[in-house]
Amino acid sequence: MESRQGFLHLYIGEGKGKTTSAVGMAIRAAGRDWSVLFCQFLKSADTGELKVLSGLKDRITLFRPSMRHKGFFWDQTPGQREETGADLRQGWSRIEEMVGSQSFDMVVLDEILDAVYLGLIPESQVINLIRKYPCEWVLTGRTASEVLVNQADYITRMEPVRHPYQKGIRARRGIEY
Repeated sequence: MESRQGFLHLYIGEGKGKTTSAVGMAIRAAGRDWSVLFCQFLKSADTGELKVLSGLKDRITLFRPSMRHKGFFWDQTPGQREETGADLRQGWSRIEEMVGSQSFDMVVLDEILDAVYLGLIPESQVINLIRKYPCEWVLTGRTASEVLVNQADYITRMEPVRHPYQKGIRARRGIEY
């Protein structure tokens, strides 16, 4: 049996593909009998990846912090943003409990970097959890701090070159969600 060493993966940038890459990593790991925790932050829509990942529940545990307010964070009122922050911090506490009580080979924190950037989840808590529980950590979001960049073993930057959104075409079911 091969020995597993924990690595930190960052999928960052303004382009499409961060979540898609993280989903691919989770499916690949599950295909090798790894136990995966797949968490999504700042997402409330019914997305295609959740339907597929939920079918792999013997290998992949899905978790989305419950949010009182749906839709994009930047469209929320200041009061709603505060409540979303509280909801995400409560969800983060649940993730800390799950990671501490179960032995996951991989933990995916989709959009966590945006939650950190927006000040909704303290970066120090994310870093402490990564250090405390060595496994494969996959973090996604538009940007990562210098601290996380310096600690990462893998960094993939998604940069948009061309996207139908630039022509006014909205997100499409099955492609963007």
